[in-house]
Amino acid sequence: MITMLSTILTLALFGCQKEEPVSGGTTDKSDPNAPKKIESKDIAEFSINFYHETRKNVNEDHFFEFEIKKDEKDILKASEKRLGITYEADRKLLDDLQSVIDKYELVLQNGYYRITAGLPPEFDPSTLSVIYESGEKLSFTKNNDPSDKYTAAFYDVFAAWFAEKGDDSLYPRKIEKPLVRINIRICEKDIYYEYGPIKVMPEEMKDGQEFMLQKNIYDDMNKKSLEDRLIAIPEDYYQKIDEILNKYDLYRRYEFSYFSHSDGFYGFNEDFDENEEDKADFIDIYIQYEDGPIMNIETRKESEITAMKDLLDDLAAYHDALFE
Repeated sequence: MITMLSTILTLALFGCQKEEPVSGGTTDKSDPNAPKKIESKDIAEFSINFYHETRKNVNEDHFFEFEIKKDEKDILKASEKRLGITYEADRKLLDDLQSVIDKYELVLQNGYYRITAGLPPEFDPSTLSVIYESGEKLSFTKNNDPSDKYTAAFYDVFAAWFAEKGDDSLYPRKIEKPLVRINIRICEKDIYYEYGPIKVMPEEMKDGQEFMLQKNIYDDMNKKSLEDRLIAIPEDYYQKIDEILNKYDLYRRYEFSYFSHSDGFYGFNEDFDENEEDKADFIDIYIQYEDGPIMNIETRKESEITAMKDLLDDLAAYHDALFE
């Protein structure tokens, strides 16, 4: 009787408990028959959740939950749930999202469902679900990869689209501190170009300024200076430089690619090859804002230098005009 009562109590206490996922256990519910080709390009519904180490919103949050679906009035709305922002979706947004799906061949992952429990939050399951006007479906679930390129691309599409609508809260806060220093050094086919304020000798001072603006061009092949001049730093110098940097979203790009800075990548070329070899030409730009932050751009990657061309041209043109 005692044994029977003990058994009954054990069943009463534990028999109705829900089964908990085993830490480290893997669940695989993949559908091998899910189509790996979808004819339609017209998205009717879309949702994805993920964490990305190089993307963050105005609240410094790296987690994102995007959704596009019709509301109770049958109007297609695009939302980011964590921030609670919503706007009526348009064809441009849908087409840009489909371009990401095509670029990264995400349809090849259709039907995949494999997750491992017990991992840190940034590796929690991430699900992409797309329903097309044709009724075709694309869906897969896996443990999130914080450095996935396709999730960064989805973020970029949504962040830019919401910003165009007047809401830039998906982007981190802009730098509010004034620019206090910039030094530019560029090597192109053995010609060195240097621009920026430098500390000068007393005899070189003008109007008592300890720092002067320098432009220096040096031919390394022939070991001779082509130009070396100093002028007083204009009062609006840092303001004008800051306007150029902001025009190309330099700080945002710098922040969004921090994980590969040591390898010479700075977010201008989103399709970088991590194995790209260094070239002889290089860029070395040091930027500092009051009380921080600091950006130190050093690269010999041809893809990054090419992608930065417009920025570099604008910086050079502004400085050259000052020395005319």
